[in-house]
Amino acid sequence: MNYQTVKEIIPENVDFDAVLSINTNSVTKHTHGFHKYPAKFIPHLPQWAINKYLKNKTSKLILDPFCGSGTTLVESALHGHYSTGIDIDPLSALISKVKTTKIDVEKLENIVNWFKNNINNPPQNLFIPDCITIEHWFTKDAINKLSVIRTLINRIVDNFGNDVMIKDIQDLFFVCFSSIVRRVSNADNESQKTYVSHTKIKKPEEVFTLFLSQLDYFVERITLFSSNSNLKSSKIIVSSSAESLPDLLQLEKADLAITSPPYIKAIDYIYNQMVELFWIGDLFQMQTQNLQNEKKTQYIGNKQISIKEFINYSPFITKLNIAMLDNKLQEVYDTDKKNGHKHSYVTFKYFLEMEKHFAEISKCLKQNAHYIMIVGDSKVSDVYFDTANFLTTIAERNGFKLINKWGYKIKNRYMRFDRKGRGGIIDIDWVLELKFENKALSLF
Repeated sequence: MNYQTVKEIIPENVDFDAVLSINTNSVTKHTHGFHKYPAKFIPHLPQWAINKYLKNKTSKLILDPFCGSGTTLVESALHGHYSTGIDIDPLSALISKVKTTKIDVEKLENIVNWFKNNINNPPQNLFIPDCITIEHWFTKDAINKLSVIRTLINRIVDNFGNDVMIKDIQDLFFVCFSSIVRRVSNADNESQKTYVSHTKIKKPEEVFTLFLSQLDYFVERITLFSSNSNLKSSKIIVSSSAESLPDLLQLEKADLAITSPPYIKAIDYIYNQMVELFWIGDLFQMQTQNLQNEKKTQYIGNKQISIKEFINYSPFITKLNIAMLDNKLQEVYDTDKKNGHKHSYVTFKYFLEMEKHFAEISKCLKQNAHYIMIVGDSKVSDVYFDTANFLTTIAERNGFKLINKWGYKIKNRYMRFDRKGRGGIIDIDWVLELKFENKALSLF
């Protein structure tokens, strides 16, 4: 491979198959640092894409169909463009919404002062999480203080009104609240799965001190973001990106798309956010583990499936019509004697859903618009999947042309974990520069 080192700014044109080492200390500017989020790409990538493909243009529409915590949407606003983000995960959508919403700073300061004046005077009828094991996850002191904060946030609209600007500020408080929950819990801070370690005992941070510090940080950053004269509006949609995209976008076509889809056997975002959802999941009807498990079945790449869903699947009969990919699915099925049937199906379903996605997004881009997709390759049952190239083939039969492909080394991970051969730590993300030419050969 052709390895290159760059500092802060990605060159407009990168050599095909080059792998960049991007040296940077600026990944949390503006509102980018509001909330920890697994598998989040650095803001330099949408910056590069916008500067390359919308150079000297403003007020264009940028689409991120797997928007996660909103990195693309923030950069779109800072560059003077409109944006639409779509994500199946409602907490992700709320984070994205808060990070890209201009706030009335005077009203925010009034509410912050009210909050600080009342945090040490516990209100009556405190919010109680709908979780019978809550004392496993939090100390009694943390439960009491988190209940006080959540109750005060609930009462913002009662004290200041229920108009849009106040609701926007309340949402900012909800995201600020969510951003501290893992750190004040008994659960390990760095693991992908939410669990309480009995070998590495954690000392949770003190709730009120951490929240007030984080609130000051949010106020500082959202004030800076809101004062930027180039800001344009963003729209966030909670939905799958594999169906009905033209309807979701109301037939509005985008000038540029930038995204990073889930990996095969994707990170279980709901499991990762479990302690946060105990405290704010009621906002999305996801406050219990049963409701969370029901929701996660809708996620692309989800591996939490029942045997009845894949019992009749065979990779030798049902194929994706990409010879090398079909062979890989058969290899997983044959070589993994314990989980091969399920893992082959999960992987098959992932690429099938991504085929549907490309078919849908091809209806939502202007002619000759570019689609920048950042994706990592994966291992499934110790079988290597060249995901980037397989997705390129799928894109090409849905009207896209590959213009360039290059990678960058992943350096700083939130939730660094070893999947013990079942997926591995992904060291390189590939950047696919696709151009929509509307010569589709899609299966859909």
